Amino acid sequence: MVGKSDDGRFLEGLRVLVVEDEVWIALDLEAAFVDVGAQVVGPCGTLETALVAAKNEALALAVLDIRLGTATTERVMDLLNERGIPFFFYSGQTLPDEMRKKSNGAVVMVKPAMQQDIVGKAVEVLMASSMPISPS
Repeated sequence: MVGKSDDGRFLEGLRVLVVEDEVWIALDLEAAFVDVGAQVVGPCGTLETALVAAKNEALALAVLDIRLGTATTERVMDLLNERGIPFFFYSGQTLPDEMRKKSNGAVVMVKPAMQQDIVGKAVEVLMASSMPISPS
């Protein structure tokens, strides 16, 4: 269950997929989630690795950049929606109309943001999801 443990590890044991192709941003996201106890899957910097992870990994949440190079993460979003895995976008770009229509109202957080704000958004998205949340 999402909640603060005695040492501030809000997401203890939850598996979070990070899909980001900018190395420094990916490392920052990874550090933010590890610091609150999450197990980070990735970071995935290519569409191919992101699709494999979104299809096969046990996940509680995903954080997606809107674009990886010239490709969008629309297919990753589709897989997460099919599997009922909550996610949000963390990007410096706006969500293309077609993705917005299919995103089920997914949150778009604008880069740059502080680590605590990203983790806070992750907790909000998890709490708003109808999926039971427990460590894998």
